[in-house]
Amino acid sequence: MKFIKILRFGFLFLLVVSFLLQPSIVLSLSDIPNDNLSYPVLIKTKEGKTGSGFFYKREGMLYLITARHVLFDDMLVIRLKEKFDIPTDLKYKFYMQESESKDEKGKFIRTDFIFTFSGVISESEKDKLINAAPDSDKEGIKKLYDRSQELQPISSEITLLSYGDKVTGVTELNINLKELFKNGHVKYHPSQDVAFLRIGSINKVNNEDRVKILDGIIKERKNLITGLDQKNIKFLKDVIIGNQVFVFGYPTSITQINPSLDINMPLLRKGVVAGKNEVLKAIILDCPAFYGNSGGLVIEVEQDLCCSFQYKAIGLISQFAPYDNQWFQNSGYSIVVPMDFVEELIINETK
Repeated sequence: MKFIKILRFGFLFLLVVSFLLQPSIVLSLSDIPNDNLSYPVLIKTKEGKTGSGFFYKREGMLYLITARHVLFDDMLVIRLKEKFDIPTDLKYKFYMQESESKDEKGKFIRTDFIFTFSGVISESEKDKLINAAPDSDKEGIKKLYDRSQELQPISSEITLLSYGDKVTGVTELNINLKELFKNGHVKYHPSQDVAFLRIGSINKVNNEDRVKILDGIIKERKNLITGLDQKNIKFLKDVIIGNQVFVFGYPTSITQINPSLDINMPLLRKGVVAGKNEVLKAIILDCPAFYGNSGGLVIEVEQDLCCSFQYKAIGLISQFAPYDNQWFQNSGYSIVVPMDFVEELIINETK
């Protein structure tokens, strides 16, 4: 009996030691807090386009945070007559491709140059492009600049779906996007792929958050809204390369063609922080993103010295990183807009 007791003690001792020496076991038992799974929001336009986002609680207000290109028509395209060299420091955001025009019989007519840009062109960027462009295309660059200064909502109406948990249930909001934009409740960042939609004010009722929604928003299903709290974010300077991350979102390009998946339910992906671009203020993930993931929340997992874990929001998915200069070639890496610019946008627009 004494021998058996010694064996049992030895086994328990080894189990405890192995548990302490392998903190990854802790993570595998509870990879992510349950309330984090309530953050993703599916965004649908009445035309059928989709994107991802998340609810964000900040100083008594509730916002929908997403990528700018999910809510705004920010893809600008013009045809230029001649090809020119885009200034080196602008090549990451402006694209030029050749396109041949042909008549009805397929006979070659001319070669056009398709110039594409997403977002808002700054005054300095416009000047650089005009200086580089031939005289025949300077007017086209000026028109592109003017169009970029007043981006318009991508649709007049959108629907938001958040599936929460067993307690909060499903939340469905129908949004008059153009009305809210007109009234100043929808804003986009001028240089970063991020936008917000103000949902309403938050009040405490029986120790629960209750949202008084704005005019222009119809709540189809009356359930609680779970949102990311401002205290649970971290900025670019504190993001740690190599740490594990979770990406939340609705990759509809995958779910809509696979009968095993529910297009209306969020999917998670796991990866790591692969790098940071300090110049462009971007985070790179070793984690693929697909159409529908844009605007999705990214959570970083950070372990402290006591083997406990912190779960902090570090940003939102903007795009996947292509290779071979071909948009459709997915490298398996993705680009994240840091939470710094979410905060910057809200602060600047609510002063």
